[in-house]
Amino acid sequence: LKSKIEVLQWNIIEKSLTEEYTYKRYTSTARRMRGKKYCLLVAKEIIHDDDDDGDGDVVGLVEMGMSLCPVPLDQLDSCAGSGDDGNNTDDNNSDTTTNNDNDHDIGLRPQPTVGVLCVNPTHQNKGIAQALVQKCENVAAEVWSEQFIFVDVEPKNENALSLFRKCGFHCLLDEMGGAQIRNATVSRRRVAESVPHLLLSKRLARTMSTEIIPDATA
Repeated sequence: LKSKIEVLQWNIIEKSLTEEYTYKRYTSTARRMRGKKYCLLVAKEIIHDDDDDGDGDVVGLVEMGMSLCPVPLDQLDSCAGSGDDGNNTDDNNSDTTTNNDNDHDIGLRPQPTVGVLCVNPTHQNKGIAQALVQKCENVAAEVWSEQFIFVDVEPKNENALSLFRKCGFHCLLDEMGGAQIRNATVSRRRVAESVPHLLLSKRLARTMSTEIIPDATA
């Protein structure tokens, strides 16, 4: 009974409060992912009229930095990225490799990782989130010269999983063939906590269009 009450409380009250808290927190003071490669992208609503200054209101944002992620070393170009992200000061960590079932050497390397992605509740389901993810891919491929992009998603967050799958991401598998899980910090009920996340990745194309047309279904 207690569990059902907590779920009901979360769905009716806490979820919307947490979304609003997260949105306001990151539009005012973004939690910067550490490292030299970092970007914070915002989506603004511009209303052109005589009374508006044209600056617009922020309706969504996404941050992207570098974090250690498993990549197939034989698929990495020697010229791709510098690997200098500031998150990892121990060279031994980034050089650790293992073999998976396909006999690829897998190593932990600093890779572009989508951090916080949030859209104002009043502007959701308008393609803004998908456009922000696409822009992250453009930056990672064209500006940072990286080949992969990653994101951590909670297994129960069906909306986020659907969004990233629509954008071409797929779940990484562990050595046993199951979905790869790692802990990530989230803000829930306005309290930060570490919870298990699925690790999703996507291989980037070297030449990507810079024109972004939001999909109204995203």
